[in-house]
Formats: sequence, structure tokens, C-alpha cells
Amino acid sequence: MKNPRLVVAMIAIVACVTVFAENKVEKQTLVYSIENSDTLRLDRYCLTESHSENTLIFAFGGSFKGGERDNKEYIPFFYYLAENGINVVSIDYRTTLGKVPASQLATIPGFVAGLQEAITTAVTDLYKATGYVMANSEQWGVNPGKIVLCGSSAGAITVLQAENVLSNGGLTGVFPDGLNYAGVVSFAGAVCAVGEPVWTDNTCPLMLFHGDADSVVPYDKAVVNNIGLWGSKHISDALNEKDIPHVFHTVMGFSHNVCVKPMNDNREEILRFINEVTSTGTLKNITVISDRAPGVKNYKTDFTLEDYLKANK
Repeated sequence: MKNPRLVVAMIAIVACVTVFAENKVEKQTLVYSIENSDTLRLDRYCLTESHSENTLIFAFGGSFKGGERDNKEYIPFFYYLAENGINVVSIDYRTTLGKVPASQLATIPGFVAGLQEAITTAVTDLYKATGYVMANSEQWGVNPGKIVLCGSSAGAITVLQAENVLSNGGLTGVFPDGLNYAGVVSFAGAVCAVGEPVWTDNTCPLMLFHGDADSVVPYDKAVVNNIGLWGSKHISDALNEKDIPHVFHTVMGFSHNVCVKPMNDNREEILRFINEVTSTGTLKNITVISDRAPGVKNYKTDFTLEDYLKANK
């Protein structure tokens, strides 16, 4: 061989490429809880040789009547985050609103009662999934203090509700030493409450995406007799009043498709948020962003609770 150094260099390059190729995203499915006849599973996406401590727990959408943790619309988003060093855990949760009689859901009081029960059940399952991740944190190499929640539509309501409960001191003992989530990312979410939801200085950093023409989950609020859903704009306004850092991203003219749209269009923005809150434990500023859907004019935004009830039948 005329140039042995060249051969050695080529071997080194091939070895590096091989190692990189082997460090792919792998998926592991596990049972995290059994609730009566419901077996709750989670899918874990991570690099085969991942050393990241950051974890994102994802809750799917489906109006609390159905939905899948491995919906094909979510998978590219999961792989993008995993490829960038985030351990992604997409979970099942029980969807009890689908078991409520249609006659009950046809009335506002009946719908609200069924929705409250469904959200409580979903939040309970989310906490159990979080506990499972924490119990396996050493084996998985993740940090319990660097867990970010993320959800779409009903899943976004679930993760926001879970954080609102924790920020107000509810369910003490769920986390060791009062540990909270590192952050929450919500795609078209809201909080269900009697009276305006209270947000405290204990609230972890929130990243909220919502379309102002959403007819399924209210952008601002949909309330009757002080009971109902308080959406992303209302949450952002409440956080602004207390000068609590967060990100609020409005997509003007868009309806409920913002429950998926950011997973494709705002991946880098979301990744930066996750890395910032897990590394620093907070955000520095309040960030309000508005995008406008091209060509959309004179769209409806003044939806009532009755409109949302019809959309969720």
C-alpha cells in the first residue's frame, strides 16, 4: 500500500459513520399501570446511546373519548425530539367521556360534569405515568427534575390541569420534596375550573400554542355560571398580571388544527424551550408571538359554550 496513513484515516472515518448510524432512535413499549380492565402503556423513544437527562411526557388528543399515544401525526415530532437528545414518553390515559350517555352530554351541566370527571381521570393517569418515569429514572439515565409535559387538545387540557393543581399545592406527595415539572408545552389546551383558575409563583414555565378561531377548545374562555374552560389566552393574561415568565404563541385565523401544527412548524422553538427550562429551571421573559394564517379574513372567534358542546359531540 502506497499510503498507509490514508488507509488508517479512511478506516477511522468509516468507524465514526458506523457508530453514528448505530445511534438511532429506538422505541420501547411498557405497561405503567393497570386500572381495573384498562391496561395503560407508554412508548419510550430515545437514542440507543443517549446520555440526555431531559424527558418529555406526551398526552394525546381525542376529546377524552378516544385517541392513540402512537398517532401517526405525532411520530415525526417524537423522532425529531429523540434525535436531538430528548427522551420522549408518549402515554395512554383513560378516556371516560366516551362512556358518558349521549343524553347527558347534550346538556351543558351534563357535559361539564362528564368533562370534569374525564379530566380528573386523565390527570390521575398522567401523575401515575410520571411516577413510573421517576421510578425508572436511574435505569433510563433521566433526571426527575428535568421532566417536561406536552399535550395535544384533550392531552393539552390534561397537562395544563395537572400543572395548575400542582402549582396550587394540590396532591402533595406526588413528587418528592415538592418537585414540580420543568415545563409544560400545550397545543390548543385549556383548564377546566369553577371560577377563574389561579396561577401562582410555583407555576412551572408554560409554552402555549392556540388558534384564535378554535371552535373545539376555547382560545379565551367558554363559561356558564362561572364554570367552564379557560383557554390559552386567559391563562397567558393571568400569568402576565403576575409577571410569570411564559411563551404564548397565537396563530391567528387557525382553528383547532393548532393541536398538531406546532409539532411540524415550531419544532426548533419547542426544542429550545425544553432545553432552556431543563437547564436553567426557568424562563427569563414573557414572550408573546402572533402569526396570521395566509389569506384568512373575517373569521369567527366569538364561540359560546354551546358551540363548543356541539363541536365535541
